Amino acid sequence: MNKRNLVIITLAAVSMTFFYMIVELSFMADVSKGLIFAIFLVFAVFFALYIIFALPILIYLQRKVGDRDYSMKYFVAFLGGSFFVHLLINPVLNEYQSPFFTPLWYVYVVSTALFIWLWDSAKVKVYA
Repeated sequence: MNKRNLVIITLAAVSMTFFYMIVELSFMADVSKGLIFAIFLVFAVFFALYIIFALPILIYLQRKVGDRDYSMKYFVAFLGGSFFVHLLINPVLNEYQSPFFTPLWYVYVVSTALFIWLWDSAKVKVYA
């Protein structure tokens, strides 16, 4: 794993954290210490999921496919990975309800794939 991939994963996790907090909390008026802790917890969960599942896909695509500037091959690969991960974690989060009947589930599947794809396609430069 190189520094650029770590930066991409971090930016995608931060983006997904803010998106998740906006969707789930819908701009709460009062910011408490519990909300700040929740933001860090949600970030840690998304960061870990991106490291475990998206990073291997990212490294594989960089080696095999090559062209990364907004490539639809990349997006479809990330979308497939996101679909699989959300199928795995949905029973834990939604008390074993079927995810296919919840429109919000599809929003999260597409958004997790979209954020990693956008940050990977962007010209992120890492200066060491």
